[in-house]
Amino acid sequence: MTSQSLTTPPGTRTGYDWTARIRCVVAEVGTNVRVHLFLGPIPEPPAGLMTSPNYVGTFYTYYDKTFYSIAEKRRGKPVQGFVNLSWDLVKHGGFQTLEPENAVPYLKSNLTWCVQKLPPRGERVDLHDMPSLEVMVLEVPLTLSPGESMPDIGPPKEHPDITRGKEGGAK
Repeated sequence: MTSQSLTTPPGTRTGYDWTARIRCVVAEVGTNVRVHLFLGPIPEPPAGLMTSPNYVGTFYTYYDKTFYSIAEKRRGKPVQGFVNLSWDLVKHGGFQTLEPENAVPYLKSNLTWCVQKLPPRGERVDLHDMPSLEVMVLEVPLTLSPGESMPDIGPPKEHPDITRGKEGGAK
């Protein structure tokens, strides 16, 4: 948190938190999956996805075939989860601050993802088989007022421009 605007009291600091929101319909592949996020290239098998230096985090789904009725499967109820990107933006991007003018172009060029079925199979899912997958980046403004120990959290702002045009990106 570094910048100061003319509309905030002296000593107020603002910053940004960056998060990926992941939505998908797990019934499309019929089993639980992991959606892995990277800042940089996705490692090729047999390299470990979660041990890659580009690895950021994973969203795990929960899908119980016996719990959902056939009608619910046809409706395709989506699940949603989040992976924080801020620490990895600092680590991989080398930024001192996470201002949008730094984070947006970096994420647009470097944010990648893949979907993997859970073990014991563990094979990757072709993203064509999961058309509902949507990775959306959210910017959350943080404002730390003088004398406060925790920042105020502003409303999240979607950045569809970061992932639009990539398979599984913003719709």
